[in-house]
Amino acid sequence: MRVLLVSANQERSPDPVAPLGVCYVATAVTDAGHEVRVLDLCFSEDPAADVRAALAAQRPEAIGISLRNVDNCAYPDTVSYLPHYRAVVEACRAASAAPIVLGGSAFTTMPAHYLAALDVPWGVVGEGEAAFPALLARLAAGADVRGLAGVAARDATTGAIEVAPTAWLPAVDAVRADRRWIDNRRYFEQGGMGNLQTKRGCHYKCTFCAYPVIEGRGMRTRDPAGIAAEVATLLDRHGIDQFFVVDSVFNAPRGYAERVCAALGPLGRRIRWSCFVTPGNFSAQLLDAMIAAGCQSIDFGTDAGSNQTLRGFRKSFNVDDIRAASDICRARSFPFCHSLVFGGEGETWETVAETIALMDECRPTAVTAMCGVRVYPETPMAQALLARGEVAGVEALYEPWFYVAPGVRDRLAERVREAARARGNWLLPGMKVNDEERLFARLRGRGLKGDLWRYVSRLRLGRALAAAG
Repeated sequence: MRVLLVSANQERSPDPVAPLGVCYVATAVTDAGHEVRVLDLCFSEDPAADVRAALAAQRPEAIGISLRNVDNCAYPDTVSYLPHYRAVVEACRAASAAPIVLGGSAFTTMPAHYLAALDVPWGVVGEGEAAFPALLARLAAGADVRGLAGVAARDATTGAIEVAPTAWLPAVDAVRADRRWIDNRRYFEQGGMGNLQTKRGCHYKCTFCAYPVIEGRGMRTRDPAGIAAEVATLLDRHGIDQFFVVDSVFNAPRGYAERVCAALGPLGRRIRWSCFVTPGNFSAQLLDAMIAAGCQSIDFGTDAGSNQTLRGFRKSFNVDDIRAASDICRARSFPFCHSLVFGGEGETWETVAETIALMDECRPTAVTAMCGVRVYPETPMAQALLARGEVAGVEALYEPWFYVAPGVRDRLAERVREAARARGNWLLPGMKVNDEERLFARLRGRGLKGDLWRYVSRLRLGRALAAAG
């Protein structure tokens, strides 16, 4: 079949992110014998016109549309991407009679909602490398797709939706992402980093995180030698020497990160990369191995600095772990960021103060703080709120819905703003404090690569703005 894959994402703040998932699926569909074309709308100035042109050129027999994010996950400056996705679907429908199939991480978090809201008959839930080719085979044969693993189907007459169990791949070494489908150089020039995946899934049980919903509730790791080979190809073929590891957590499962670093070691002088890590399972030996492999900064998924709030989030570490991890980084003058989410279950003004005080004590290079917890369907937090009647129904979570603990609901945003204004290295997506978008745009314009929060510590913020012109 002739297939057009559309990456619908157009969000470029703070940086454009290359659609790695589309590359995986396009490669798998091609390997299955189909004729594939990819339309990446990230930099499109006229998405409808570009859709029409791609449809005219490919004359597809099936159209796959990847929905990356549900919304920008930032409160109170919240943006839902549903209107944009609807416009893309309508542009496809207006120019082609080919069947439309939805997929991507946003679709996986709420498949029934998107099938109904966008009036589309089919979608792929979870990993598309196996499910999408299987769906295409059924469509080509005119066979019924209902019950096919990893496929959601909507009856056009009744509106009834059936979502089959997700088809998680037992291993991920067999899948590969050919990068020829996208403009890697443009993403690197404007976004400052390539992206790299060393594993899929997450075995942690954080109450609000959608990673286990999107990628599965267990970790499936790749062969470190294959990861190193992929990095070498990106470096030598595309000139990409800066990466972000998009795993939910780099330093899990125990011992795996060390193996990846050992494989990347021979490239360590030629590459720079960053990643998400947990303050638990973090050691000086691991950081030294990461640095030797080219790591230049890390982002701790800390979320809170109070043991009470950490327990409410079901985190696997405590305040002492956060202190110890920060000490390890500071001892090496290594850039590190703590990402926080204020307002979780059990949050009080006392726990807010504890978190702020801990950040002052840890002295990170930067802090990224969010106000309110974005609650997605199928997460433990959503299930608890629905069971308690604090959310009227799952439909309320389809649009941006944020939880803030009752005890701090009235003035939380103002309190976090005050803390950020007093500390020049705090960034608040959604609240425009310290204006990271303006700073990042200027620094990218100067050709700087990697995680730009490395330039926004209290002592460096003014100099960075001046240097950026």
